[in-house]
Amino acid sequence: MESVFYLGACSPQGFASHYDSLLHEGLQLNVIKGGSGCGKSTFMRTVGRAAQSRGLDVSYILCSSDPDSLDGVILPALGIAYVDGTAPHVLEPSLCGGNMNYVNFGAFYNREAMSPNEAEIVEAQKANAAQYPHVTACLAAADKLMDSIRTVTAAPMYDEETAALAECLALSAIKPVGQKARTVSRFLTAVTPKGLRFCTKTPAALCERVYVLRDNYFLAPRLLARLHELSQASGHECIVCYSPLLPDGQPTHLLIPTANAAFISETRDFPYDGPSFCRIDLDSTLPPSARRALDFCGKTISSLLYQAVSHLREAKRLHDRIELLCHPFVDFEAVNILTERTVFELFGEK
Repeated sequence: MESVFYLGACSPQGFASHYDSLLHEGLQLNVIKGGSGCGKSTFMRTVGRAAQSRGLDVSYILCSSDPDSLDGVILPALGIAYVDGTAPHVLEPSLCGGNMNYVNFGAFYNREAMSPNEAEIVEAQKANAAQYPHVTACLAAADKLMDSIRTVTAAPMYDEETAALAECLALSAIKPVGQKARTVSRFLTAVTPKGLRFCTKTPAALCERVYVLRDNYFLAPRLLARLHELSQASGHECIVCYSPLLPDGQPTHLLIPTANAAFISETRDFPYDGPSFCRIDLDSTLPPSARRALDFCGKTISSLLYQAVSHLREAKRLHDRIELLCHPFVDFEAVNILTERTVFELFGEK
């Protein structure tokens, strides 16, 4: 079984990270260090595919700056993860040789041969970094408009309705299991160079029943926060997924594998096209007049999100340039040897 998440995403506050969640998940963490184009993503994908070919579950962590690239791979059955720990998602072992270790991909660069290209690489890095303040500004402006919507839907009457619905869903979908409750943090959505991306295959991959909440007015987070509380009280394992626009707020999605139930919110910008067990229209909670009054905010938010995408697309173009400048100076034969050795150490065969 394959699941896909993000652990980092662009947000109104800059780069938002839930990489620290891995520190509390009981994993043997192998933190990969190395710059652009040195084979980190290919290494992790090869390890993941090797695990899947042997019938093991694998969780892939996508890079929000390039969704075709990986920032991590988690092998739950082995209790092992390989994670890119270079900026902006920095991870540092608290005890090397303990449950965290470095994997140094920087060793595969021929630094002496790369030296004549260094100035050009640095200039491309600066141009790449210069796009991200524009991304943050677009998302921050979108967040300000979202506050306008949240102000309207913060009325006690809406809280009462969402709380009642949460209790009803918990009674029907979340039975006590008597285990020790556990929560991990992830993103299912991200603003990326390829658009507004939603890992829509993951909920059904992990849970038999997917409840889809139609929510353009930010009612779902309070409902999901209450469902999370009830799930924890019932001893469940929860995957709390946040919005990149509110990375430290209330959840936007809640996956409960031990209850075989996932609660997914969809919006006009992040539609859910996966299989569903039940669909609930939270938008209908608001009277038509209120929805019409908030439509301008919603449309402007969409425009700002897609403007952020355009800046990320330019950043990705510059990053591709950096990789092209670095590739000739990487010892990919040595990378392949490390990859084969890692697969052998993990599975006892090539």
